[in-house]
Amino acid sequence: MTEVTKDKTIPAGQYLEMPAPMPSLGAILWIAWFSFREMARRRRLISLGLINLLPVMVVASIRIWFPDEGITAQQQLASLSHDTFITFLIPIVALAVGVSAIGEQVEDGTIVFMWTRPIRRRAIFLGRLLAAQTVSWLLLSLSLVLCFIVMVSEGPQIITWEFLRLYFQTFLIIGLGTFTYAALFATMGTFFKKPVLPAIIFAFGWENLVANIPARIQEWSLSFHLQNLVDRPPVDTTDLPGILGALLATVIQRDPVPKLQSIAVLLVVMVVATILGIWLLRQKEIEK
Repeated sequence: MTEVTKDKTIPAGQYLEMPAPMPSLGAILWIAWFSFREMARRRRLISLGLINLLPVMVVASIRIWFPDEGITAQQQLASLSHDTFITFLIPIVALAVGVSAIGEQVEDGTIVFMWTRPIRRRAIFLGRLLAAQTVSWLLLSLSLVLCFIVMVSEGPQIITWEFLRLYFQTFLIIGLGTFTYAALFATMGTFFKKPVLPAIIFAFGWENLVANIPARIQEWSLSFHLQNLVDRPPVDTTDLPGILGALLATVIQRDPVPKLQSIAVLLVVMVVATILGIWLLRQKEIEK
């Protein structure tokens, strides 16, 4: 046998030492970039991209077939933000991307490859969540950009300060909504074994039910607070569409709340959902 000299003796317990975890910020950014490239190659993004053409088709239809109906670009953008992006597109995109951010890797067991690396679990969750939020926001933002291109094709008179303010405000609202919904759905994906059904029930059951009740209970829905941030232009009641719109707004009149309150509620939901998701992932074990 080869004798091990004193100088070459390995200190006791050296093999038991674990490598130090990567710095959290660096790990989060690395995982986010890796996950972003993975999510961007998924086939489901094609379906989501086609769904996001819905507001573009609406704007194009108005531009082609109803150019003289007096529907301004500002009214179109506000209505699309209030009734299409917030109530349908933001939830469905965040659901499709957010639920699978953690849940898909837990379900198929591939998350163990990250667990075997010196990476804290909070960095795994935050990195995957950041990638899901970014992908969702970019998809919706692309739809908004295409709407803008169709709108301004009418002429430079469309580009007013009020229109640009509403346009960039819509970007921020979409970002806030997407980040909040994605955080909530990512947490659902971490907690439930089959998270898609609970997420659908919340997004299109609870949200639609509560948001359309003319009472303070509306504040228990995320869509209410997002819609509360949209500045809708005044309705012209000199024509039939304007009169009908005014009547509809009166029927489903909602108690206004300060916009800062809505922003605070959305931020609190996003932060609480993220913290809960991190805690759930720490407790998670892969079932064999």
